[in-house]
Amino acid sequence: MIAEILHVFRVVFGLIFLFFVPGYALTLALFPRKEELSLAERIGFAGALSIVADILTTLFIDLVLHIPTTGLNIFLSLLALTAIALAVWRVEVYFIERKEKVKLS
Repeated sequence: MIAEILHVFRVVFGLIFLFFVPGYALTLALFPRKEELSLAERIGFAGALSIVADILTTLFIDLVLHIPTTGLNIFLSLLALTAIALAVWRVEVYFIERKEKVKLS
């Protein structure tokens, strides 16, 4: 019983991570300002970018890096891509805020 519930949670969170999280992080990196995209547009782009990022990341680790394509390797590479996109977004936000402070001064 518990194993079945855990399996369902694993599938649900895996699908959310696979089809939403990397793309959302990429939309934040590409469009760092809140007013650039509405929430609906950001979610739509997140879904499309996630699918593209999943495919390209998997092909990259398989064909270029010659790492075996396993579920764990795909998960770790997508996690790294998401972390890099979030880091880029944070740096962009920092520079945008810094630029706006200089304008106000």
